[in-house]
Amino acid sequence: MSTLSKQTPAKQFDYERAILWGDRLRVLLNSEHISSGEITETLKEKGIFIGSTNKSDTVPLLSASLLTPAEFKRLVEKSFSRESGKKYSSCNFKLTSSGDDWRSEILNNFDSTIEGIKLEDDREFASDPSISVDPDGNVLISYSLRVLDFSKDWIEQEVVYPGEILLKQSGSGLEIEVNRFRTSKDTNKLNDAITGAIGKFYKSKGITSSEQPESIFFDDFTNSERIRFFLQLTSVNTPDFSFKEIGNFEIIRDQEAGALPKEQRIEWMEGYVNKIQIRGSDLGKIFLLHEPSYYQYYFLIKMTATYAFKFGANTGDCGVEFSFSGKTSRDDNFSGTTFDFSIERLSRLEEGSKNQVRKAIIQKIQEARDAAFKHVKP
Repeated sequence: MSTLSKQTPAKQFDYERAILWGDRLRVLLNSEHISSGEITETLKEKGIFIGSTNKSDTVPLLSASLLTPAEFKRLVEKSFSRESGKKYSSCNFKLTSSGDDWRSEILNNFDSTIEGIKLEDDREFASDPSISVDPDGNVLISYSLRVLDFSKDWIEQEVVYPGEILLKQSGSGLEIEVNRFRTSKDTNKLNDAITGAIGKFYKSKGITSSEQPESIFFDDFTNSERIRFFLQLTSVNTPDFSFKEIGNFEIIRDQEAGALPKEQRIEWMEGYVNKIQIRGSDLGKIFLLHEPSYYQYYFLIKMTATYAFKFGANTGDCGVEFSFSGKTSRDDNFSGTTFDFSIERLSRLEEGSKNQVRKAIIQKIQEARDAAFKHVKP
C-alpha cells in the first residue's frame, strides 16, 4: 500500500492579516465545511452563549462579530483536519468461480472501465487513477483529487485529497474484498464511482454474479440490532489485540419509534432531545448502551473505542471511530449510509513501524466487524 501524504491547507490566504466578518464570513459558516459545533464553540470563546446550536441561530451572531486571524485559522484548521482524516470502508463482490482471473482482467482494461466517470465542478485529478499489484498480490488503485474549497469565491483555497482502493481475494477464494480508503467526501464519492464501474465490468465478463457489491448498510439493522452490532465490536479479546474501553458515542432519537417510557432516567429526552453526543466519562448516560429495553427508541450512529495492541515489539493503544456516514439528506435520515471506521489515535511508534501497525489494526478491525455482523445477522 502506498503512503498517503499528509496535506496542509494552501498558503495563498493570509491568515495573519485577515479580519473576517459579515456576508463573506456568513457564506463560509453556512457551508458544509464548518460544523454547528465548531460555530458554537467559537461563539463561546468570544463570550457569547446561546442555547441553540442550529446554524440559523448561530451563524447570524458569529457573522456580526469580528473573527480574529487566530480564531479564523482555528476554525478552518479544525474543518481541514476532520476532512483529511483517513477513513476505511469495504464491500465484497461474489465471484462466480474461484478460478477466474479477475486480476488480469481489470489490470488490462482499467482505463476503459473508468473512462465514463465524471468529476464534479471545481474538481480535477492531481494524480490520475493508476492501477498496480502490491507485494501481497493484491490489486491497488490510487489517485489524488484536487478540490477548490472553503468558499472559493474569496479564499480560492486548494486542497489535494488522496484516495485508494485495494482489491484482494477472500472468502475461500470466492469473493473479491474491496477495501476503500478515503480522506474526504469527494474521495468517498469517487471510490463509490470506481467501485461501481468495476462491478459493471466484472458482471459483463461473467466474473461476478452481480454488479452490486455487498456492504454493511444502516438499513440492514433494526435499532436494537444496530446497537448490538456496535457493542459486539467491543468483544475483541485476543493476545495481540483487545478492547479496553468505550469513548464517545452519538445517538439520534427515532421520532417514529413511539413515546419513550415514563421512566425518570430517559423520559427527559422526550420532546427536547433529537441528537445527543455523549462522552465516555458521562457515566450518567452510558446506560443508553446497556439497557436493551430502550434500544428501539434511538439510532446509534457513531462510537469510539480504545483497543490495546501488541504486534511483535510494537505495543500501545489505538482509538477507533465507528460510524455510519455518507448521508446527503436531512440530519436524522441515515437511510442508505454505509458503515465505516477510522483510526483516530495511535500510540507513539517508531516511524518505520507505523504503516505495518496501522495495517495490522485495520485487519483486526475488519475481522471484528465481520464477526459482529454475523453475530447480529446470522
